[in-house]
Amino acid sequence: MSGHQARWAYHFADPRSEDDVALAGNASLSLAPGRPGDIVVIPLVTERGVTVGSGLTRKPGLVEAIRAIPGIGSVRLSPIGGTIGPGGPEWLAMLMVVRLPEALARPLDALLGAAIQLLQRPLAPYGLELVPGRVAGAWCPGFSDLAVQGRKLVGIGFKLTREVALMRAVVGLREPSPADLHSLDAGHRAFGPGVELDSLTWLGQLTGRPRLTQTEAIDLLASANPPHPEKISA
Repeated sequence: MSGHQARWAYHFADPRSEDDVALAGNASLSLAPGRPGDIVVIPLVTERGVTVGSGLTRKPGLVEAIRAIPGIGSVRLSPIGGTIGPGGPEWLAMLMVVRLPEALARPLDALLGAAIQLLQRPLAPYGLELVPGRVAGAWCPGFSDLAVQGRKLVGIGFKLTREVALMRAVVGLREPSPADLHSLDAGHRAFGPGVELDSLTWLGQLTGRPRLTQTEAIDLLASANPPHPEKISA
Protein backbone atom coordinates (compact mmCIF):
# COMPACT_ATOMS: atom_id res chain seq x y z
CA MET A 1 0.00 0.00 0.00
CA SER A 2 1.44 3.39 -0.95
CA GLY A 3 2.01 6.33 1.38
CA HIS A 4 -1.05 8.08 -0.04
CA GLN A 5 -3.28 5.10 0.80
CA ALA A 6 -1.78 4.04 4.11
CA ARG A 7 -3.65 4.77 7.31
CA TRP A 8 -1.93 7.02 9.81
CA ALA A 9 -3.05 8.04 13.30
CA TYR A 10 -2.50 11.71 14.10
CA HIS A 11 -2.13 12.83 17.72
CA PHE A 12 -2.13 16.60 18.25
CA ALA A 13 0.04 17.89 21.09
CA ASP A 14 -0.13 21.26 22.80
CA PRO A 15 1.53 24.14 20.93
CA ARG A 16 5.17 24.74 21.83
CA SER A 17 7.72 27.37 21.07
CA GLU A 18 9.88 26.37 18.13
CA ASP A 19 12.92 27.03 20.31
CA ASP A 20 11.60 24.48 22.84
CA VAL A 21 11.60 21.70 20.25
CA ALA A 22 14.92 22.56 18.60
CA LEU A 23 16.38 19.34 19.98
CA ALA A 24 13.78 17.42 18.00
CA GLY A 25 16.18 17.81 15.13
CA ASN A 26 18.25 15.19 16.91
CA ALA A 27 15.24 12.86 16.80
CA SER A 28 14.78 12.76 20.56
CA LEU A 29 12.80 9.63 21.35
CA SER A 30 11.02 11.51 24.11
CA LEU A 31 8.97 13.17 21.35
CA ALA A 32 8.50 10.08 19.22
CA PRO A 33 5.23 8.11 19.10
CA GLY A 34 5.30 4.59 20.41
CA ARG A 35 3.69 2.68 17.52
CA PRO A 36 4.70 2.52 13.88
CA GLY A 37 2.28 4.68 11.92
CA ASP A 38 1.45 7.02 14.80
CA ILE A 39 2.27 10.68 14.14
CA VAL A 40 2.62 13.28 16.89
CA VAL A 41 1.73 16.70 15.49
CA ILE A 42 3.25 19.57 17.51
CA PRO A 43 2.07 23.06 16.52
CA LEU A 44 4.99 25.50 16.72
CA VAL A 45 4.61 29.05 17.99
CA THR A 46 6.93 31.25 15.92
CA GLU A 47 7.66 34.96 16.01
CA ARG A 48 7.52 37.07 12.88
CA GLY A 49 10.50 36.23 10.77
CA VAL A 50 11.87 33.16 9.04
CA THR A 51 13.19 29.70 9.82
CA VAL A 52 16.24 28.71 7.80
CA GLY A 53 16.37 25.00 7.01
CA SER A 54 19.39 22.75 6.77
CA GLY A 55 19.52 23.26 3.02
CA LEU A 56 20.97 26.73 3.68
CA THR A 57 22.46 26.76 7.17
CA ARG A 58 25.73 25.18 6.01
CA LYS A 59 26.38 27.77 3.28
CA PRO A 60 29.09 30.19 4.49
CA GLY A 61 27.85 33.70 5.17
CA LEU A 62 24.29 33.10 4.00
CA VAL A 63 22.60 33.09 7.41
CA GLU A 64 24.43 36.29 8.32
CA ALA A 65 23.28 37.88 5.07
CA ILE A 66 19.66 36.92 5.80
CA ARG A 67 19.89 38.28 9.36
CA ALA A 68 21.14 41.60 7.94
CA ILE A 69 18.01 42.13 5.82
CA PRO A 70 16.03 45.12 7.20
CA GLY A 71 12.72 44.05 8.72
CA ILE A 72 13.40 40.31 8.40
CA GLY A 73 12.42 39.70 12.05
CA SER A 74 13.58 36.67 14.02
CA VAL A 75 15.88 34.32 12.08
CA ARG A 76 15.70 30.77 13.43
CA LEU A 77 17.85 27.81 12.36
CA SER A 78 16.41 24.34 11.82
CA PRO A 79 18.24 21.02 11.43
CA ILE A 80 15.35 19.82 9.24
CA GLY A 81 15.54 20.11 5.45
CA GLY A 82 14.35 23.13 3.52
CA THR A 83 15.43 26.66 2.66
CA ILE A 84 13.39 29.48 4.23
CA GLY A 85 9.99 29.09 5.86
CA PRO A 86 7.98 32.07 7.13
CA GLY A 87 6.75 32.61 10.68
CA GLY A 88 4.25 34.76 12.52
CA PRO A 89 0.46 34.68 13.03
CA GLU A 90 -0.32 34.42 9.30
CA TRP A 91 1.33 30.99 9.13
CA LEU A 92 0.94 27.71 11.00
CA ALA A 93 4.13 25.74 11.54
CA MET A 94 3.98 22.15 12.74
CA LEU A 95 6.53 19.51 13.68
CA MET A 96 5.36 15.99 12.86
CA VAL A 97 7.22 13.12 14.53
CA VAL A 98 6.71 9.56 13.31
CA ARG A 99 8.21 6.14 13.80
CA LEU A 100 8.09 4.45 10.41
CA PRO A 101 7.33 0.76 9.95
CA GLU A 102 10.51 -1.15 9.14
CA ALA A 103 9.11 -2.62 5.94
CA LEU A 104 7.84 0.68 4.53
CA ALA A 105 9.41 1.32 1.13
CA ARG A 106 10.32 4.83 -0.09
CA PRO A 107 9.86 6.61 3.25
CA LEU A 108 9.92 10.14 1.83
CA ASP A 109 7.00 9.30 -0.44
CA ALA A 110 5.18 7.74 2.52
CA LEU A 111 5.79 10.79 4.71
CA LEU A 112 4.60 13.14 2.00
CA GLY A 113 1.50 11.00 1.64
CA ALA A 114 0.90 11.27 5.40
CA ALA A 115 1.13 15.06 5.25
CA ILE A 116 -1.28 15.13 2.33
CA GLN A 117 -3.78 13.00 4.27
CA LEU A 118 -3.54 15.32 7.28
CA LEU A 119 -4.14 18.48 5.27
CA GLN A 120 -6.50 17.14 2.60
CA ARG A 121 -9.33 16.15 4.91
CA PRO A 122 -10.43 19.68 5.93
CA LEU A 123 -10.27 20.73 2.25
CA ALA A 124 -12.35 17.83 0.94
CA PRO A 125 -15.76 19.37 1.78
CA TYR A 126 -14.85 22.27 -0.51
CA GLY A 127 -13.97 19.99 -3.42
CA LEU A 128 -10.31 21.02 -3.26
CA GLU A 129 -7.32 18.76 -3.83
CA LEU A 130 -3.73 19.10 -2.67
CA VAL A 131 -1.21 18.39 -5.40
CA PRO A 132 2.49 17.80 -4.61
CA GLY A 133 5.25 19.32 -6.71
CA ARG A 134 7.52 22.34 -6.87
CA VAL A 135 5.69 25.67 -7.28
CA ALA A 136 7.76 28.32 -9.06
CA GLY A 137 7.76 31.66 -7.26
CA ALA A 138 6.68 30.20 -3.92
CA TRP A 139 8.49 30.55 -0.61
CA CYS A 140 10.84 27.64 0.19
CA PRO A 141 10.07 25.89 -3.13
CA GLY A 142 10.78 22.17 -3.44
CA PHE A 143 9.47 18.77 -4.49
CA SER A 144 7.31 18.60 -1.36
CA ASP A 145 5.33 21.78 -2.02
CA LEU A 146 1.59 21.13 -1.69
CA ALA A 147 -0.55 23.29 -3.95
CA VAL A 148 -4.24 23.92 -4.55
CA GLN A 149 -5.19 24.95 -8.08
CA GLY A 150 -1.54 25.58 -8.88
CA ARG A 151 -0.81 27.82 -5.87
CA LYS A 152 1.30 26.78 -2.92
CA LEU A 153 -0.47 26.23 0.40
CA VAL A 154 2.04 24.10 2.33
CA GLY A 155 5.80 23.65 2.48
CA ILE A 156 7.43 20.60 4.09
CA GLY A 157 10.97 19.75 5.13
CA PHE A 158 12.20 16.31 6.20
CA LYS A 159 14.82 14.68 8.39
CA LEU A 160 15.18 10.91 8.70
CA THR A 161 17.25 8.95 11.18
CA ARG A 162 17.42 5.25 11.87
CA GLU A 163 14.70 5.57 14.53
CA VAL A 164 12.50 8.59 13.87
CA ALA A 165 11.31 10.60 10.88
CA LEU A 166 10.61 14.31 11.25
CA MET A 167 8.58 16.67 9.10
CA ARG A 168 8.40 20.43 9.57
CA ALA A 169 5.36 21.81 7.75
CA VAL A 170 4.25 25.41 7.24
CA VAL A 171 0.70 26.24 6.15
CA GLY A 172 -0.30 29.66 4.83
CA LEU A 173 -3.34 30.81 6.80
CA ARG A 174 -3.91 34.31 5.43
CA GLU A 175 -2.02 36.82 3.34
CA PRO A 176 0.81 38.56 5.22
CA SER A 177 1.31 42.31 5.23
CA PRO A 178 3.17 43.87 2.30
CA ALA A 179 6.11 44.59 4.62
CA ASP A 180 6.34 40.96 5.78
CA LEU A 181 6.04 39.69 2.23
CA HIS A 182 8.78 42.09 1.12
CA SER A 183 11.09 40.77 3.86
CA LEU A 184 10.31 37.16 2.95
CA ASP A 185 11.03 37.95 -0.69
CA ALA A 186 14.35 39.60 0.23
CA GLY A 187 15.36 36.52 2.24
CA HIS A 188 14.79 34.31 -0.79
CA ARG A 189 16.68 36.65 -3.10
CA ALA A 190 19.72 36.17 -0.87
CA PHE A 191 20.17 32.72 -2.41
CA GLY A 192 17.82 32.42 -5.41
CA PRO A 193 14.54 33.55 -6.99
CA GLY A 194 12.16 35.78 -5.06
CA VAL A 195 8.58 35.17 -3.89
CA GLU A 196 5.58 35.97 -6.09
CA LEU A 197 2.27 36.56 -4.33
CA ASP A 198 0.31 35.09 -7.24
CA SER A 199 1.99 31.71 -6.62
CA LEU A 200 0.50 31.42 -3.11
CA THR A 201 -2.85 30.54 -1.58
CA TRP A 202 -4.23 30.51 1.95
CA LEU A 203 -6.18 28.04 4.09
CA GLY A 204 -8.50 30.77 5.35
CA GLN A 205 -9.32 31.88 1.82
CA LEU A 206 -9.96 28.32 0.65
CA THR A 207 -12.28 27.49 3.55
CA GLY A 208 -14.20 30.79 3.63
CA ARG A 209 -12.49 32.01 6.82
CA PRO A 210 -10.42 35.00 5.69
CA ARG A 211 -9.28 35.86 9.23
CA LEU A 212 -8.38 32.28 10.19
CA THR A 213 -6.13 32.15 13.28
CA GLN A 214 -3.52 29.60 14.25
CA THR A 215 -5.75 28.21 17.01
CA GLU A 216 -8.69 27.84 14.64
CA ALA A 217 -6.49 26.15 12.04
CA ILE A 218 -5.19 23.64 14.61
CA ASP A 219 -8.76 22.86 15.69
CA LEU A 220 -9.78 22.44 12.04
CA LEU A 221 -6.97 19.98 11.32
CA ALA A 222 -7.38 18.04 14.57
CA SER A 223 -11.16 17.66 14.20
CA ALA A 224 -10.72 16.38 10.64
CA ASN A 225 -8.03 13.89 11.72
CA PRO A 226 -9.12 12.15 14.93
CA PRO A 227 -6.69 9.44 16.13
CA HIS A 228 -7.71 5.87 15.50
CA PRO A 229 -6.30 2.52 16.70
CA GLU A 230 -5.25 1.04 13.36
CA LYS A 231 -1.59 0.69 12.58
CA ILE A 232 -0.22 1.75 9.23
CA SER A 233 -0.27 -0.81 6.44
CA ALA A 234 3.22 -0.98 4.96
